[in-house]
Amino acid sequence: MAVGVGVVGYGAAGRQHAAALEMASGLRLVGVVDADPAADTGTLPRYESLSALLHNPAVGLVALCLPPGSRAKAAHEIIRAGRALLIEKPPAMTVAELDSMAAHAADRALPAGVMLQHRMRLAGEIQSGTFRAPDVMAALEVSRYRPVGHYRERGWRGRPKEALGGIVAHLGIHYLDLACQLLGPPVDIREAGRRERLPGIDSRVAAVVLFESGAVLSMAVSAESAVRGERLAVYAPERRLVLEDGQVTVTTESGRITSPAEPTPALRRRVYEEMAHAIENGTAPAVCALDRARGVTWLMQELASSKQETPC
Repeated sequence: MAVGVGVVGYGAAGRQHAAALEMASGLRLVGVVDADPAADTGTLPRYESLSALLHNPAVGLVALCLPPGSRAKAAHEIIRAGRALLIEKPPAMTVAELDSMAAHAADRALPAGVMLQHRMRLAGEIQSGTFRAPDVMAALEVSRYRPVGHYRERGWRGRPKEALGGIVAHLGIHYLDLACQLLGPPVDIREAGRRERLPGIDSRVAAVVLFESGAVLSMAVSAESAVRGERLAVYAPERRLVLEDGQVTVTTESGRITSPAEPTPALRRRVYEEMAHAIENGTAPAVCALDRARGVTWLMQELASSKQETPC
């Protein structure tokens, strides 16, 4: 039987979730919740509140697409109601929030995942632990243009207590999460500089990240160039992995293997299918698990606590 899914928050992310569910096997969209009367939910069944959605016994999984500052309370309500949870990125404002949600779900034996879909590009590498070593270095660069109006004119996106941050928290987070999956838990981040669209809403950040494994990452993330690009390069003594604009290339002494870029909507579908498998088998999701976002959440928390804009 297909898992019934409710989507809470029907903005840009919520619509992406609904599109993924149309492609996914083993799941079906039961309905959506959005507090904004102007939100266009088309012909989809619409519920007036999260509570009303949770009263529908057909709902087995809830996708939480509210602004980051509103997610923790709703997540605990979902878990208390005995439903599996999938949270849009960034999943939490702080590590304490994330740990609380993950622990609550584990106590109730409920799968909890996060929509950081690019993990699916490197599922095998993530689970191998190959790059968790002190002789590993990595470099990350992300350019995703966002005009000033994207933050000034779109409500919560310009308010740090609701948005968590700017370009790093909402778009840079994907490849930065992948770095954490490959290199291990981060233990220090040293900012080289930042620019902000609004106070607390970054448009460019440069930093160096140190990891518990001894690995080191240099990073630069920008919303200021109209030329889009995303690249993560990881170097081990006998192996190099490069993820560039979705395409994965692994180079060793024996040669180079390149995998074509899988479309992002297909990655979201795979996240949902992993959640359906976890629900069916009573297990935690292997790749999209919420608690695996602890490293990148710590980095977001540290960056959000930086109060002074420094040129970069």
